[in-house]
Amino acid sequence: MTRILGCIALTLLLLTGCQNQTTPPPDPLELVMESGRLIRQTTSFQMIVEQTGAPYFILTDLGELVFRRANAQYVAPDIMQASVRLLAIGGIPADVDVFSKGDQQFYRNQILTANQWINAQFAPGFNPQRLIAEETGFQAALRAMIGLTYLDLTTLESGVRAYHLQATARGADVGALLAGLVYDLGEIVNVDVFIDAANNYPARFVIVQPGTETADEPEPTTWTVDVFNIDGTPELDPPPEVQVETPVGSSS
Repeated sequence: MTRILGCIALTLLLLTGCQNQTTPPPDPLELVMESGRLIRQTTSFQMIVEQTGAPYFILTDLGELVFRRANAQYVAPDIMQASVRLLAIGGIPADVDVFSKGDQQFYRNQILTANQWINAQFAPGFNPQRLIAEETGFQAALRAMIGLTYLDLTTLESGVRAYHLQATARGADVGALLAGLVYDLGEIVNVDVFIDAANNYPARFVIVQPGTETADEPEPTTWTVDVFNIDGTPELDPPPEVQVETPVGSSS
């Protein structure tokens, strides 16, 4: 009887030891490299870019405006359409639709263009192909992370379970993470990277520009970028003169 009880106790100890063993954390560099490789193979994805904290000003034909939000759709290999929310002086919103195909850019605004597409630059030098190009896009931005560390496994508001990584980077190296709509992020930025634990696709980036605080806004300029609807069916409203084909492989 004593021997049986001893065996049971030993078995329980072994089981408890197995339950207490923790899975080693994933290698952060391998995570970001795989995430960058995967996003380069997609046919389409959406991004929402939210700006909070100290305002970020951009110069447009409507004057100097504050960038607040953009909902962007990328379609391989060279198309991006975005709805951009800007704020004029006094907090008056100015919504601008932007469409890019290769080096061509178009934009429209209810007041400035009577809601008609105008063939003109909105983001100087932007080409959607740069979003996924190996040397300039997501993969290059993720590869440029400095001091990359793994923090934990967390759950985003969307319910996505994500690996949470942290790093710093040169502002010029991570512009692709903001859909190419913002191109002056300063010298060094702090970056939080969230990678979907189920499929290793990028799920969220949080980019903080230190030193941008002001007397009126004590929080630094912060960009939160959510990536979703990967390989989903694109919803585009292109200029009449632009021919667009739905990429092969998009879901219905």
